[in-house]
Amino acid sequence: MSIVKMVELSSQSPDSWEEATRQAVERAARTLRNIRSVWVKEFEAVVENEQVTQFRVILKIAFQLEEDESARSMGSEEILGLE
Repeated sequence: MSIVKMVELSSQSPDSWEEATRQAVERAARTLRNIRSVWVKEFEAVVENEQVTQFRVILKIAFQLEEDESARSMGSEEILGLE
């Protein structure tokens, strides 16, 4: 059985929404393993002096949780406390 967890992050870049997304995934990958997908929920841009200066995204990163070694070695009866 596999379980996927999602975390919500915010990121920004002076170049593009795509770059902001890449930076968020690269940063998250430093501490999260098994990243499976990213879903960009919101886009925002900062405007200064009538020019876009920053591209911001709010996104969700999905990653697969690792198996617990003790649960993997146990039978279903042990996990449920039936033994």
